[in-house]
Amino acid sequence: MSDITTPSHLALYEHDLCGFCQMVRRSTQDLDIEVESRNILDEPERRQELIEGGGKGMVPCLRIEMPDGQVQWLYESADIIDYLKRLND
Repeated sequence: MSDITTPSHLALYEHDLCGFCQMVRRSTQDLDIEVESRNILDEPERRQELIEGGGKGMVPCLRIEMPDGQVQWLYESADIIDYLKRLND
């Protein structure tokens, strides 16, 4: 049983040229966790969302929406992968 609250929605801000993004995407597939892809190169408005919400235009970034409506922004591929693994525990 996971020790963290299950989010209501996960979205990964990423782009195809980013190796760290690819590592996170592979982890979502390996862990069978559904995460919406928000490609900041294909959809420039997503980059603006990322900057406004998370404070930086850096990818990968996981947007974590909780059932109560709170939103958290998680940067750094290793931290994102660790979070996803804890969700799966």
